[in-house]
Amino acid sequence: MVKPFTVIPYYNHMRNIIIHILAILLGITVAWTPLKAESPKQSYDKGYRHHLNGRYSDAARFYTTAINGNPSFVQAYQMRAAAYHSLKEHKLSLQDYSRVIELGGDFFKAVAHFNRGTVYYDIGNYNAAITDFTWAISHDHRLAAAYVHRGIAKGRTGDKNGQVKDFVSAARYGDFVVRSWLEKYAPHALKRE
Repeated sequence: MVKPFTVIPYYNHMRNIIIHILAILLGITVAWTPLKAESPKQSYDKGYRHHLNGRYSDAARFYTTAINGNPSFVQAYQMRAAAYHSLKEHKLSLQDYSRVIELGGDFFKAVAHFNRGTVYYDIGNYNAAITDFTWAISHDHRLAAAYVHRGIAKGRTGDKNGQVKDFVSAARYGDFVVRSWLEKYAPHALKRE
């Protein structure tokens, strides 16, 4: 006896093939669909969180992503420079602080000069450090930390009088640690104030 041809098994087989082909096509489409890119601000925020947790390499990577998305993102350059400084990547840190000075407003410039000065100090270039601290002071004369750091750098170059004058200025603008040191070791300097 001859078996009658039935459409149902053939239909089920074709349906399974079509479902597999659609699943494959859907998978390819999903795999090739670009993910929504983060905004530069989102990348910066991720970098900042890593920075606060001491993960400076990760922070620098996210700051770089933010900068790539917005090449004039001054704050991202500032923070990447700080991350590089923490990683002792001094050349990269100096480049980023210089970029902040180039792009930033007065506040960012003053902070970048101060921070670049600390990098120069760390690598032993005391004269460049003094120049940057002086620039920062010229734009914010109440920046006590700049007086302290410039005073320390002046001491390294042998300018002890300049060091004491800067320490007196730092004390005048609120650095209580320096004021205590001056009261103990150079009270005559405070009396001249």
